[in-house]
Amino acid sequence: MKKILLGLWLTTMLVGCIEKEKVVEENWEVSPTFEVPVTFSDGTKGEYILIGEEGKLGLFIGSGKEGEAEAPPIMAKKVNKYMWHFWSEKEEWKGKLKVVGINEKGEEHKVLISHAGTPNSEKVWEYSEVRIIPHEAETKVPSNMEFPTPGLWKLKVYVGNRLFGEIVVNVLER
Repeated sequence: MKKILLGLWLTTMLVGCIEKEKVVEENWEVSPTFEVPVTFSDGTKGEYILIGEEGKLGLFIGSGKEGEAEAPPIMAKKVNKYMWHFWSEKEEWKGKLKVVGINEKGEEHKVLISHAGTPNSEKVWEYSEVRIIPHEAETKVPSNMEFPTPGLWKLKVYVGNRLFGEIVVNVLER
């Protein structure tokens, strides 16, 4: 009887370890880019380049005239302005924007965001109340953001306490 119980216990432990290994496997491919058409203030047709998941979550990384848009590289240890774009097909999302960054080594870091347009604003891990309403125009949230190290970064984007989506970016050495 003891051998049977020991065997069941060992089997349970092995299954538990296998399950944990499956959770660790994550996609570290750089997220795809996509274009969003725009008309600039001078009437010129152009496009924004975003990285993320088209129709759901995008991070503005470049712009330009139609067919000529370019996206400069994301640089480590350099504060830059980024515009978050959100679309929703389901229920309304409301809450603070929070970005958790995980580097390719699996180390969780605060991806430091701050209020765009506010000089010397305090860097925080979350800010601004965001409201994403389904079937309306996209929601845009400006922020400044800084990556502490180069390499691949997975950005887990939360609205309120709910994971809205993930974006993987390649950050270059400055």
